[in-house]
Amino acid sequence: MTILILFSLLGIAFLVFLFALVVLPSPSNPEGSAKSLISAHHALSVLQHSLLSERLTNQIFSDEDLKYVSSIGSPEVVELLLAERRRLALLWVAQVRSQIRNLMRFQRTQSGFYANLSVSAELSLVNGFWSLLLFCRALEFFIVLRGPYRARSAVRRTVSAAAHLCDLTGGPIAFLSSMAADLTVAPYRGGKAAK
Repeated sequence: MTILILFSLLGIAFLVFLFALVVLPSPSNPEGSAKSLISAHHALSVLQHSLLSERLTNQIFSDEDLKYVSSIGSPEVVELLLAERRRLALLWVAQVRSQIRNLMRFQRTQSGFYANLSVSAELSLVNGFWSLLLFCRALEFFIVLRGPYRARSAVRRTVSAAAHLCDLTGGPIAFLSSMAADLTVAPYRGGKAAK
């Protein structure tokens, strides 16, 4: 009975592997690869330099504004601030999730063909991507239910996980960016390369 279960699990794993080979896109033409690299580089830059910045996350999720508006004593203004801050927090999470998906798409379609990553590194990246996407969904749900001010510790964990993922992904992107820079060719002008 145990052997039957083991072989069944192996068969299912093999089918999932075959399905992934069929479903995942194959390497595209060089122009598509360049666009993918630019998109991944942009996503990494946006995450590292703006979305995950401590200044931005503190501004969105800090309760300083709420304390100030509450001291005025107008419940309508407090409700308006809470609604707008909730909307802003959800937009922030959606942007983080979108940029993570861009990095994931690059990793899945292009990076593995050019950067020599070990299987364990690839699996670690895939696990990191899916975990972070799942955590972003949970964070959205939490913000909707409890508001952005009660999500600060979850936001810190999300930022930490996303920063770690950016560090892991940044290596292959930097490698490919430097390779692309080395391969640039001067335009041809009348028999001589332009200087």
